[in-house]
Formats: sequence, C-alpha cells, structure tokens
Amino acid sequence: MIADFLFVSNDKYVKYLGICTYSVMHNMCPVVDKLRLFIMDCGISEENISRLKKQASKFRNAEIIFFNIEKKLSEIVPKVPNNWNRAIYGRLLMDRPIPELFTLPLDGKCIGGVSDGESFQRKTALGIDLAYPYINSGVLVIDTERWVSLDASEKIIDYINSFPEKLVYPDQDAINFILRDEIKLLEPRYNMLLMICERDIPKILKYSKDYIYNEEQTRSALYHGCIYHYAGHNMWSWSGITPAHEIIFRKYHRLCDWRGEKRTVGKLRDFIIWSMVLFKRLLIGELRLTRKKMNEDFTA
Repeated sequence: MIADFLFVSNDKYVKYLGICTYSVMHNMCPVVDKLRLFIMDCGISEENISRLKKQASKFRNAEIIFFNIEKKLSEIVPKVPNNWNRAIYGRLLMDRPIPELFTLPLDGKCIGGVSDGESFQRKTALGIDLAYPYINSGVLVIDTERWVSLDASEKIIDYINSFPEKLVYPDQDAINFILRDEIKLLEPRYNMLLMICERDIPKILKYSKDYIYNEEQTRSALYHGCIYHYAGHNMWSWSGITPAHEIIFRKYHRLCDWRGEKRTVGKLRDFIIWSMVLFKRLLIGELRLTRKKMNEDFTA
C-alpha cells in the first residue's frame, strides 16, 4: 500500500514540519509499502530542505517531494489584507495528480475532516445552513480527483479574494462555504485539537451549540488520537499545557533532526501560566494518569 501525505510550510514553521514528518514516518513506514510526503514549499531554505531530505533518508520506504509554490501564492490576493501567513493557502494549490491522499472512505464526498470547536459561530457568520458541517482545515482527507473535477481550488481562491471581510480563518472558512455539500465528518481522533483538551471537555459539551462529539469520543481521541493538532499554541516556547500533546511533542522533538534546538521561555505570561498548570497537574497526578491512559508507544 502507498500512503501519501501533503504538508504546507515555509521556513518559519519548518522545525514543526520536521517534528511532524518524523512522527508520520516513524509510525507509518513500518505498516505501508511506500510512504510519500509531498511538501508545498512556501519559502523553505535550501539548508532546511536538505535537513528534511536527510531525515527522510533514515526510513527505507519514505520519499519526500517538494513543490515550490511561492509564485502561485501571489495569485491569492484578498481585497482586505489580513494577518495570516500566506502558507495557509498552500493546500488550495494541490490540483495536481497526487493519487489517493489517504485511504479513509469519503462516501462520494470531496473532503473529510473533524468538526471545529467554533462551528456554530462560523456557519452563522458565513451564512452556511446549520445542517451542514463546519470542519477544521488543519487536517483534511481529500479525494483529489473529485477536487479537480469540482474546480475546487479556483472557486475557493475566488471566494477568498472576493469576500475577505467575511473570513476569520481565510482558507478554512472558504473551504467550508464552497464545499459545504462535499464534506464527510471524521472521528475526532484524526484531528485532536490541543484547545479541545481534557480540562475543557465538560465546558464544550455544556456550552457549544454545535460540538457533535460526545464525551467518550473526545476523551478517547485525547488519549488514543491518530493526529494531534497544536493549533493556537507555540509548543517551542513552553506554552503547551495539555499533557497528552506535551508528551507526544517531547518524544518526537527528541527524535527528529531539530532536537538540538532548545525550547525557549517565550512570553513571560505564557511561561507563568504553563508553570502553574504543570504544578497543578503534578499535584493531582494528572500527568501520571495521562501517561497511563495513553498508548505505551507515546510515552517511550
């Protein structure tokens, strides 16, 4: 079996890409015949491209392939500027023949994803009927043939350029609006968002108007997730406060070619909050409980 993964990055996020791709190779290479990592390059230096290639060479059946898309990104020019890095649009330019991005059945739909924690607010703001899902675009399973047949890239880019005032998460909002009939919801374990961590689960279930997963599904995803998504937190500055995510980050940070880069204090406020939460969790034994509940492989 061939397993294909698509990533988008520039030099600013390349160390996270290094950890992420290493974790994919570490877990996927033993169970597939061929693993291909397609990197949409939005400005990665030659030095870091070499480091990523060197890292991939440690796995006999892994291949890493780069596509420079800096020029193509210049076509996406929202009429109202925003503070998002241009790299977020990279996934919209994947209308090239990459066979079977993943093996999850999409039941005839174009994309699969996990429901986002802000679904109700974003659907209301965008004018999407509440009967439709609203997914987080950080992890997508894509039927590339259907994507091309629907001319999804051009339609989504045109929407971003035409209605920027509606967009809070530009690529995500546009994907959900244009492909609202083409989305299959996936289990939360395929995109376990750091912000939806154990301490927030009761609050989410009580207050979220459109959080579709129950407590059992969410806790299972937290301890036994397939993909952990670090949205909203800079793990390199010790601001990660979710034990499950912290455990996994530390493991692959130690293993990857960026292990020599030390984590910093970052903002003093973040470090103080992180220290207080860590102390509390040590006090109540939550870190030990998390390690016990998670797969042994993650805590090695």
